[in-house]
Parts: sequence; structure tokens; C-alpha cells
Amino acid sequence: MLNQYQTDSVCHQRVQHLAAIALDVVEALLTDTETPINVRLNAAFRIFELCNADISRDMGQAIIQGIERNARDIEKNAGGLSGLETLLKSNLEKEPAFDKIDDFNKI
Repeated sequence: MLNQYQTDSVCHQRVQHLAAIALDVVEALLTDTETPINVRLNAAFRIFELCNADISRDMGQAIIQGIERNARDIEKNAGGLSGLETLLKSNLEKEPAFDKIDDFNKI
């Protein structure tokens, strides 16, 4: 039969194991870009609260700047994709002209 110390030790080990799993889940949420941004931000702010961290104005500014930087990157990527789409459309429109040249060469 387990004494009180052994019982406490087993409980402590199980709590540590569960805490490690919980941290893995939170990390996965924060690093998964498919997780909605509001969920990620709420999780991040909650972690600061739990750690008793003061969210200073500078930290808030850093978060805002990071969001703005990500938005600019998304816009740049969308612009690049739009240009690619235009290029592909123009190539598709030119293909029938190549068919006519081939028909002319057969004559």
C-alpha cells in the first residue's frame, strides 16, 4: 500500500504529465497558421495573464506591428498570385493562335 509521500509523488508526476500535454496543445494552437488569429491572440494574452506578465504598451505595439507585417506579406503574396493568374490567362488565350500556325504549316 502506498504511503502519503508516494501518493503525493504519483499525483505530482501525473499533474506534470498533464501540464506538458496542455502546453503542447497551446503551442500547437499558437503556431498553427490555420488557427484563427483571434484564437491565437486570446491564447497568447491568456498566457501572459497566467504568467502574471504585464502587457506593456511596447509589447502591445510589437503585437500590432507583427499583425500589420503579416497583413502586408499576405497582400504581397496575393499580388503575386494575381500576376500569375493574369499570365496564365494570357497564355491560354494565345494557345489557339499556335494551333492556327500549325494548320498553316500543314498546307
